[in-house]
Parts: sequence; C-alpha cells; structure tokens
Amino acid sequence: MSPVAHAVAAWRLPLCWLARFGLSAPLVAIVAGVAIPALAEAGRAALLPCVAGLLALTVLLATPGTIRLAELLPAAGLAVSNLLLAPLIAHGLVRGFDLGGASGWIVLVAACPAAGSAAFIAGLLGLPMRPIMLAQLMCFAGLPLTAPLIAQTLLHGHDISAQALFVRIALLVLLPSLLAFVLRQGLGQARVAACAQPLRGAGVLALCGIGLAVAAKLPDLLTAPAMLVGVVAGLAGISLLGALLGALAGVGLGLPMMLALSLGGAVRNVSLLWGAMAGTGAAEGEVVLQVATLWTLLLPALLGVLQWARGTHHGG
Repeated sequence: MSPVAHAVAAWRLPLCWLARFGLSAPLVAIVAGVAIPALAEAGRAALLPCVAGLLALTVLLATPGTIRLAELLPAAGLAVSNLLLAPLIAHGLVRGFDLGGASGWIVLVAACPAAGSAAFIAGLLGLPMRPIMLAQLMCFAGLPLTAPLIAQTLLHGHDISAQALFVRIALLVLLPSLLAFVLRQGLGQARVAACAQPLRGAGVLALCGIGLAVAAKLPDLLTAPAMLVGVVAGLAGISLLGALLGALAGVGLGLPMMLALSLGGAVRNVSLLWGAMAGTGAAEGEVVLQVATLWTLLLPALLGVLQWARGTHHGG
C-alpha cells in the first residue's frame, strides 16, 4: 500500500466519526477556544484556509445530475433573494435603528449565500436539499459581483474598496472551486462518492477551525453589551427576513420546498465573507461578521438537537 493510501486509511475512521457530529462539533470547538485562548488564536490564523477548504469540499460533494426546471426556478429565486432582495430590504429596515457603523455590515451579512449546513439540516428534516445546493452554487458565482457593489453603496469604501473586495471574494471562490473540479476529474465520481463520509468529516474539521476563530474575540464582546444586543437583534431580523424571502421563492411549489428555501434564506455562509474581509482592520465589521458566523453555527446545532429530541420522543 502506498504512503498516500496509508494516510487515507489512517484518517478515514476518525473523519467518518467526526462527520456524525457535524452540527455540534463546531460549538464544542467554540467552547474549547474560549477555555484555551491559544487554541482560539490558532483557529483565527487558520480562518482563511478553513473557509477555502470548506468551500472546496462543498463543490466537490455537490451531487451531479440533470437539473430539473422545478428545482432551478426556486433555487434561482433563493439566490436572487439572498444576494439582492434581502440586503436591499434590510438596508431600509436598519436605517430606522441606531446601530452606528454596524448597520452597513449587517446589511452585507444579508447578502451572503445559503450555508452548506442549511442543506444538511434540510436532509435531517426530510426536506429537499438540491434546491438549496443549487442556490448555493449560484450564489458563489454571483457573490464576487454583488457583495462589492453593496459594500461600495453602503460602506462607501471606508473599510475596503469595492475593487479589493471583488478580488478577494473572486479568488476565495475561484481557487477552491477549481481545486474541487480538478479533484473530481482526477478521482472520478465513483471514488468521490465512496469517500463522501470522510470528506464530510473533513468539512466538519474545517467548521471547527472556524468555530475556534469565532472564539478568539468572543470574551471581548461581553464588554460591550449594548452594541452586542443591537447587532444580535439586527442579525435576528436579517435571518427572519431571509427566511420569509426564501419561503416566497417556493410559493406554489409545496410546503416542503417552501420550508427548505426558508431554511436556505435564514442560515447564511457568513464565514465566506469574513474570510474575504480578514486583515482589513474593520473593527465594527469584524464584530458583526464574528457574531453572524456564531449565529450560523448555533442555529443548525439547535435545529439538530430539536430533530434528535423529536426522533427520541417518537422512538420512545
């Protein structure tokens, strides 16, 4: 057996085990990061590789096949809702609240794509997964254009220019996607499918790294409770708005589809934007993106616990 094969065999079992705890493991990482600051700082340093690796795994594990019109239309509706409609409506809403410089960043969070965990939760709940995944891929393609436009309009280039943000997001999306494409072509679909479970475990490992990055400055947020409460309230409103727009994208397509798209609008991939903004020195933006990433890790875990409790109740 080759050294590569030995390495794969050695990692397969722990990664498969880790994949079973995909929803709760990042929260454990956050607690560990708060308890061990050095571990949190390591996660902060690894934020960008974790975000890029998670995106590559998302594209690599995307289920190929013929796209049906019944999937394409609601997926496109969710993508448009997430990238354009939600931030436009959110901009009008946050202007009525005194959130200071955080307002523009909260609106920028509203422009993030659906998170991979949304599709995972949809599978747990027996809801359609493919429309969320299709919307996710559409959002990856559109985000390098929409996010800089919104940032330029709302942040006026104070923290980062639209051109710089375009380059950062484009590279962060393009390079992992190309890597995933090369791996898929080299390994073949059958081999990728056979390695799906350990690859999901690797994705959970990347999520744990993001969780550690969230923990790095989490204690500092407690020293500014007024700002924290305002940001959390704003993000909760954005989540509800996204869920409503997602549900509207599925009107006429049946309740399960509406619920799935609602989930895709509520749970956003904020870490992608956070990774692209890393190192810009935008203090308020850092707080908003950190808390928003915490929310995107917390909500799936909460839904997973509720699903487990429901299964236990029915099983009993």
